[in-house]
Amino acid sequence: MPLNIREHRLPNADALAQSLAADIAQRLLLVLRRQTTATLFVSGGKSPIALFKALSAHALPWHAITVSLADERCAHNTDEASNALLVRTHLLQDYASSATFVPVVDIDPHTPMPSPLTLANTASQQLANMAGIDVLVLGMGADGHTASLFPQAPQLRVGLDLQQSAGYIATSPQTAAFERVSLNVTAILSARHIAVAIGGGADKHAVFEQVKSAKTDALPLSHVLHNHAGTSSIDIWLND
Repeated sequence: MPLNIREHRLPNADALAQSLAADIAQRLLLVLRRQTTATLFVSGGKSPIALFKALSAHALPWHAITVSLADERCAHNTDEASNALLVRTHLLQDYASSATFVPVVDIDPHTPMPSPLTLANTASQQLANMAGIDVLVLGMGADGHTASLFPQAPQLRVGLDLQQSAGYIATSPQTAAFERVSLNVTAILSARHIAVAIGGGADKHAVFEQVKSAKTDALPLSHVLHNHAGTSSIDIWLND
């Protein structure tokens, strides 16, 4: 791996959430010293809830911060599977309630769901209209996926193709529910700082050791680490 990828090991999930939230808050403040706005992209699922709550307690100038998502399920915005609902419920609270939120999929239950490709194209245009990604928070599944770049998904090769423009792809995971919209690896690597939060103890740590050892489509996160050219920074956050 490139030398400027750092690892932080914390004793438990709460310590990871608190430490990572403090690090993200400091990085956003540094961005806002250089420019008038900052962007924070986060991932969904259950694992980030503690991080979101910790981050919302930081008294940042949230009115100058735009929040968006690394990936989203093709689910209505009231569905418990919706990452947009997760962000609204757990991150855009307290101090963070004044942040601007740009969801990837925001379809109410009375509206027919557009095709995943339509949703991906719309999200890609939204991304193009932003001034880049300042801080991107990723996770890693037990299968080595990150964002919604899943092993064995038919669209994985497109998502990992560095010749593709930065944007979102439509993807159909074979091992997870819902069709998805996900940042491609080009967009991920465009972020100025990437934080990868890995909980789950020994099992996930073993997968991460494989991710570090070689680039393989079987472990999509490895494409982020091994294609990283050093133009941005990557920190790995793990807890026992």
